[in-house]
Amino acid sequence: MGKLLIVGVDPGTTLGYAAVDFEGNVVKIHSEKNLDMGTLISLLIKLGKPLIIAGDKEHNPDFIDRLAVKLGARVIGPDYDLKVSEKRDIVRGVKTGNQHEIDALASAFFALKKIGPLLKKINIFVEHYNKSDIKDQLVEFVVGKGLSIRDAVEIIDGPKKEEVKIIKDVVEERRLREKDFLELYKKLKDSERDISLLRKQNLKLRDEIRSVKRDYEYMFRRISKSQQDKKMQSLLDFKERKIKFFDKQLGKKEEEIKTMQNETTTLIYFLSNMNSSVLLKKLDNLGVSEFEKKRDILNIKLGDVLLVKDMDIGSDKVVKEIKGKIEVIFYKKPISKKVESKLPFVFINVKEVNIEENDHFGIIDRKEFERAKNREGLLHKIVGDYKRERSV
Repeated sequence: MGKLLIVGVDPGTTLGYAAVDFEGNVVKIHSEKNLDMGTLISLLIKLGKPLIIAGDKEHNPDFIDRLAVKLGARVIGPDYDLKVSEKRDIVRGVKTGNQHEIDALASAFFALKKIGPLLKKINIFVEHYNKSDIKDQLVEFVVGKGLSIRDAVEIIDGPKKEEVKIIKDVVEERRLREKDFLELYKKLKDSERDISLLRKQNLKLRDEIRSVKRDYEYMFRRISKSQQDKKMQSLLDFKERKIKFFDKQLGKKEEEIKTMQNETTTLIYFLSNMNSSVLLKKLDNLGVSEFEKKRDILNIKLGDVLLVKDMDIGSDKVVKEIKGKIEVIFYKKPISKKVESKLPFVFINVKEVNIEENDHFGIIDRKEFERAKNREGLLHKIVGDYKRERSV
């Protein structure tokens, strides 16, 4: 198998592309006018195996999506359109020829950072179970195809169920004392109950499918081709449609079970690492609609830490409600100076730390959190003192 690659692409009349490996080494940077997709694919295949195609926009250009489909790769992009200044910071220290190459390389590096926590989990698994011989295959299945580590190992090694022991080990390692994780624990139990209910529904669906199939086969045996009339054919068609409907419903339910199992595994991972980590509660923004939608799920209270995607969208009402409860907010999209200056919080850019996330929560190592908080808190104080001195 060739070297696994993350390929950043900047489409346009002049197309830029940058290939990096999963250790962050630059394999190739190039840009060229009128470079068509077929030629680009040939060039990339010679370099290795593209596993991820990355862009610098929240919504990918059609070219990137089509390129990923043709290469059988996964598309990864940022949660917002990267700014020019951000991209220059990301690629600082690497020689590039023009802005197209900067954009492409920044896209690749950003994607690598985004999957960093997942690669870390794979590395821990590989080291703990001495599986270095299948590491590349694990990366390909888990990162490229979206499988869980458990499912990937079963495909590669056979169903050894080693992931069950991993979860058991990390859960038994520490006792939980954090009240914040009562909400996570409740969500975990809810997920387990939902999975149990779905399994029962699936068994019922299977019984119904078997019953319908038996009826179908019975009717088919009762009639010969010469005896089939329109009414009987209509009944047969109806039964066949019913079978297909139940098959489709069963497939959907099994997908829901898989999604919930992955969510449950993530929650267990969060719970097991809580003593050495800080819980972050996620919001897309500080608008009234978003806050009201997630109020009951997140149960924001005194001393909580938030992870907000876009701080430039906000409401005075929400700020007033969380003021005094929240001291630190991690943000994804760069904050405008105007918004930052008027809000009474310590802001930390997620690019400066390592955070692992699911839909509603994130966790960060407690020591790393304290270092970032103290650094930004001191800077916040210095700027505040300076402004007060200027106003005297």
